[in-house]
Amino acid sequence: MANEINNVYLLREKSAHITKAARSATVANLLAPMLCIPMFKDEVQPLNLAIWLGYMFIAVFIRTWMIFQLAHEAEKILDPERHLKVMTYAVGMVGFGWGLGWVLMAPDLLMVNRMIYVYMTTAAMISSMFAYSVNTATFFAFTLPIMIPSLSTVLWSVNIFPWPFTVGLASLYIVVLSIAKNFAKTFEDSVRLRFRNEHLYQELAAERDQSVAANVAKSKFIAVASHDLRQPMHAVNVYLELVNLDNLPPVEKKSLLKIKSSITTLNAMFDSLLNISKLDADAMQVNHRVFRLDDLATTIRDLTEAKATSKGLIFTVTHADLLVRGDKLLLQQIISNLASNAIQYTEHGQVDVRFESEHDCLTIEVSDTGCGIAESEQQYIFNQFYRADKTRALHDGLGLGLSIVQRLCNLIGADVRVVSTPERGTKFIITTSFPISANAEKIYPLQQVVQKPYGSHRTLQGKYIAVIEDNPIIVEAYRQTLVNKGAYVEVLSEYPDELALQLATIDRIDCILSDYRLSQTTGDVLIQKLRDNYNEEIPAIIVTADTSPSHINLFAQLNVQVLHKPISFHDVAATIEKITASK
Repeated sequence: MANEINNVYLLREKSAHITKAARSATVANLLAPMLCIPMFKDEVQPLNLAIWLGYMFIAVFIRTWMIFQLAHEAEKILDPERHLKVMTYAVGMVGFGWGLGWVLMAPDLLMVNRMIYVYMTTAAMISSMFAYSVNTATFFAFTLPIMIPSLSTVLWSVNIFPWPFTVGLASLYIVVLSIAKNFAKTFEDSVRLRFRNEHLYQELAAERDQSVAANVAKSKFIAVASHDLRQPMHAVNVYLELVNLDNLPPVEKKSLLKIKSSITTLNAMFDSLLNISKLDADAMQVNHRVFRLDDLATTIRDLTEAKATSKGLIFTVTHADLLVRGDKLLLQQIISNLASNAIQYTEHGQVDVRFESEHDCLTIEVSDTGCGIAESEQQYIFNQFYRADKTRALHDGLGLGLSIVQRLCNLIGADVRVVSTPERGTKFIITTSFPISANAEKIYPLQQVVQKPYGSHRTLQGKYIAVIEDNPIIVEAYRQTLVNKGAYVEVLSEYPDELALQLATIDRIDCILSDYRLSQTTGDVLIQKLRDNYNEEIPAIIVTADTSPSHINLFAQLNVQVLHKPISFHDVAATIEKITASK
């Protein structure tokens, strides 16, 4: 099939080339006979000259007419074989006309004019080498009617043409045939090569389109699956938080703690899906700031140490009290993913996080004494959803953690590599371009940030929080949590008339907390309505299970904080404290 298509493509290119060449030669084929009139009229019989001129004009006219008839096929020749056949006849008619001149006029011409006609026909043949030789039939249809009578006439007129001239003319014709053959082969090779390149490009384009479509389908699947699973998990999370563990018998308390642990694992999986969606949506922005390495190390220890201790592992963080300029949050996420991964797949021994300086830039090593990774699998571990056989048996997961690590490293301009020995452990080495120094002035002035002690009892004292939620159980949980923090809670309606009446009695709103998918509308619409009503960019939080790239971009444009379900009410309160700290 491919060869058949290739041949059709070749025929189409030949047809287009010959048609273009014939069209370009039209003027020359009309002017040349007209120049012969003043030169030959005194030597050639008038009837013979008239017959020759009449034939040449008719042949050129017919060829031109055929070219125009086929003009609609110029861009894409539908039947190249027929096209070639028609052009061969048209070109052959003109070639026959030049040969006819040898029969009708050459015998009467004197030496000078006969030589002129030789030069004219020779020039026509030389031009045919590049114009018509791409198709053998077309080339010979034009040249043979010239070659045969010209050589015959020259051989017959030995008294006029000396033998060196005859030999030279014959040699010239042989050279023309040889060059024409080579040109035809070169043309055919170039066309076939171009066809292969175009075919390859089309295949690559098709594969690219398939890859893009698969990536879009993957993102949609992740978003839909994440949304559909997050909603019931959010409800379970709400009910669990409402349960007072202190009032339960030991056996039930233990079972409930196991349920909470399982939900924590599921939440981690959901967070992985969310990170993939954010990366696909290009919603993660790099924000370079100066920070203390000690603060980052402390955060990593606080987030990870308890999990390691619960498994009986030794967890260490080694660092110097230095200053770094880079994206602290993204780097924290990378290290946390690697450290959590190391703890999951390490049963005995220790997990170490080490911060070092290499060429005055920050380098991080996360090592463990776990099961290790086989050399044959190390090239695949950064692929999405890939899980090594041994790790699959040890722990549940989606196989997204290391993929997220690599994509985040690419985002911040860092390099990540792995060194691992089965049964002995694994080390991940992250090489960043983040400058590191003991002197803040070397890497830009250190920014002073005043942080409120989140988690204290009444950290929202005097704040007016607007809550928009259509689930009464969640509304009540929000109210209890926020009131205990000292806030005033206003539960707003999503219905326009009721909302307008409520807003008429509310002087101020310090923060908006809204679910995204409501029974009548969406949270983004209501947030914008409240902001327009108070003519103020009120800090806002959207709680949602939607993780599609389009929604992530929508929330970014709206300039709201996003909490993805399932959530804890502690996280809700802490986020409100953070965004209202300066209000």
